[in-house]
Amino acid sequence: MATTSESGPSSPVPASHDDTAHALRPLESGSGSGSSTWVAMATASELPDCLLVEILSFVPLRDRIRSSRVCKRWQRLVLDKTLWKCVDLSPYVVEPNVLWQLMRQYLGPGVRSFKMRGRLLSGPRGALLTPALLQALGKRCSNMAYLSLIEEDLRKIPFSCLPPTLRYLDLQWCELPQTWFSSGDDPSSVPQLEHLVLDRVPAFSDAQLQSLSHFGTLCSLVLRVTYRVTYQGFLNGLPGLSHLQRLELCGCSVPSDLTLQIVGKNMPRLKELRVTVTGLTAQGLGHLKGIKTLEILGLMGPPCTLEELSVKDILSFCVSMPSLKTLSLQGLRLQAKEEALLKEGLTHCVLTVEAHPLEGEGLESLA
Repeated sequence: MATTSESGPSSPVPASHDDTAHALRPLESGSGSGSSTWVAMATASELPDCLLVEILSFVPLRDRIRSSRVCKRWQRLVLDKTLWKCVDLSPYVVEPNVLWQLMRQYLGPGVRSFKMRGRLLSGPRGALLTPALLQALGKRCSNMAYLSLIEEDLRKIPFSCLPPTLRYLDLQWCELPQTWFSSGDDPSSVPQLEHLVLDRVPAFSDAQLQSLSHFGTLCSLVLRVTYRVTYQGFLNGLPGLSHLQRLELCGCSVPSDLTLQIVGKNMPRLKELRVTVTGLTAQGLGHLKGIKTLEILGLMGPPCTLEELSVKDILSFCVSMPSLKTLSLQGLRLQAKEEALLKEGLTHCVLTVEAHPLEGEGLESLA
């Protein structure tokens, strides 16, 4: 069964008529006399089921399905629930009828995470997912905890159609209706999210942020390039999210100093905070000193460098935070002597210097 429009690679394991060629191989002796010892090797048909299932777990999903045609034994092995624990359809172009067929034949209670790409930015217009399909997916995959949707139009799909077992929702380049996260739905019929990632979701706005406050289970929120969220939105929305333990604000339109002022006053339980350095000063960092639980601080850079905030300012702040365990600098253009200064001064926490997570994806527009 083909799930994509790509041309398929070769079969993941040797065909049965090639097994003989792979059964023997010479093992060079250490004497240097030129003699060889021949060692018999097991064929695929002689391997135990548990080992074959382990091998199939490394095979791309499309080829894994194709391998079920080899024989009845392989057909049974491909249906093993451990192979369908994490389903990633994002590399493929999947049509709705194929998705239905996949769901009926292969997906079940063993699925824990599901990832797919829609057709919002490519291919024929129109949503790939429908309320009926999402509801059926939730029934078939009754233990699904993670859902990642990329380039999907969700404007005609109610939030209540998502699998109620979801705990982690990751949306990238998706379209949402303005009232998607509203609290009008029965709490028993909607996911009680613990982790929410909104990555380049243009419709996410102040009202959407404020509506997240009814998710009492939410402990982690990531907002990347959500440019419609304003200072007033943070002022009204973040106090209702005081229970958060992790917050990432990357590429928002509000200067970091103003954002951290609100964060410092209303989010005393934060353990991890990541923020872009645009508009960040030593005074802005100082707003975080009241968060005694802060263990991880991430400062993200491009396209700007540290202008209003110096390395000495960062070091001074970190020294004043005894609970801080990790300082993560992503995309900042540090000189070697500046990095050395931080490493020497940070005796109580680890310094990591990495590329920005959105490097090369249009981040220059955030300047």
